[in-house]
Amino acid sequence: MQIMPKLDETRYAPCDVLVLGGGLAGIAAAIAAGRQGAKTMLVEQAGWLGGLGITGATGLHSFFNIFDVPPGYERQRVVAGIAQELVDRVQQMGGGMGHIRMERGGDFVSMLTPVEPEVFKLAAVRLCQEAGVKLLLHTTLCEVRSSAGHIDGAVVWNKAGKALLRAKQYIDCTGDGDVAAYAGAPFLTFQPGDPGAYGAGFTFRLCNVDLAALEADLERRGMIHQLAHAVKPGMREPDVVRLGIRMGMLREQGVPNAPRNFLSSSVRPREITYCNCINYGPNDGLNPEQLTAAEIDLRARMLEVADIFRQNFAGCEGCYPAGPAPTAGQRRGRAIRAEYEITEADATSGQQFEDQVAIFGFIDNSKYFVRNGGAYGIPYRALIPLGVDNLLMAGRMMTVELVAHNSTRNTVCCLACGQAAGTAAAMAALGATDTRGVHPQLLRGRLRSEGVLLQPRPDPL
Repeated sequence: MQIMPKLDETRYAPCDVLVLGGGLAGIAAAIAAGRQGAKTMLVEQAGWLGGLGITGATGLHSFFNIFDVPPGYERQRVVAGIAQELVDRVQQMGGGMGHIRMERGGDFVSMLTPVEPEVFKLAAVRLCQEAGVKLLLHTTLCEVRSSAGHIDGAVVWNKAGKALLRAKQYIDCTGDGDVAAYAGAPFLTFQPGDPGAYGAGFTFRLCNVDLAALEADLERRGMIHQLAHAVKPGMREPDVVRLGIRMGMLREQGVPNAPRNFLSSSVRPREITYCNCINYGPNDGLNPEQLTAAEIDLRARMLEVADIFRQNFAGCEGCYPAGPAPTAGQRRGRAIRAEYEITEADATSGQQFEDQVAIFGFIDNSKYFVRNGGAYGIPYRALIPLGVDNLLMAGRMMTVELVAHNSTRNTVCCLACGQAAGTAAAMAALGATDTRGVHPQLLRGRLRSEGVLLQPRPDPL
């Protein structure tokens, strides 16, 4: 009889900064910490980097303010730094087109940044390796050992068995706030029907699509509400890269199972790279039974959507789904309580803070906008979970109020907050202090030197 190995406390050497979660926030955090000279490890349960932000989003939203909200505002850039480096690397590797101006639908997101998911995954790995980050994939967090509000180690499991990871500073980029919760930080959860509860989404590729024929058909029928074109990698002429379809019109015409909405981006010829049109819930993102039900429902509906396109749209007669997201995209699990929690009023009024370490201007809710097409600040305090002295967080677990969370959970905000958290964790580890001992103005100066924007920068059209 084989006996499972005991917890191994020596397999991995201690590090300065341990980042748990290799989604967009985790990538930026690890790169930032490594570049500051901290010995950094990044742990991810999947076999690739990018998380749901790269397998489940229709594009990176948004490096710019929403300037096409009537009456129209000056275009301003709000995010740069490591986030922009990732976009540049993806483009150099043939997987992107940079930032694309929306032709229609710019009052929702004025600039789209589509990236090819497989190219992005490799670009993220290479930037981490260049920063000296040790990657540990196929590894799952099991437990956090802490005492008196201080994390002593993280227990992980992989095919080699259980192991204890030790660091001076930890960064929770798990999306659901697993590290913070296991370490004793207070948090909220959301049951179906609760204010703040979210559904799970699911994206996939739709292949063998004549995009020009599809666009012409939709245009004739008045069904397009978002649209952008650009020259794709390997092409010479502009092609569709963003397409929003008024699918409710199909329902009015007697197609009962048509999705209510359809947002998409396309990076390759003859495919819609990201179809975002099916959701499940709201559901509890921490409930395995509900997550199982979401997976079963969404994968069946993906096939149903392909049938609807084949039967109803020109250019889609031979289309088929492929490249589905590896898991349902749960938009919310836990909300970790922080030293400061960004509010709806903060976001919509463009609130600024003395200790802000990032700015952002996109709210993924068509009813709400940042005042005057501006941006709001994200204070360093918003990255500090309550009750733990050597932990920072970045990602979709960091905001409690729903409208503010509609904003901070988005891809580019996660990248910006990740860079801030990684930089701060490295400063704390190398300076032999805790997260609250990092001076916000010194942190802001370090971030500026790394190309981070702490105020919007005019970017004329």
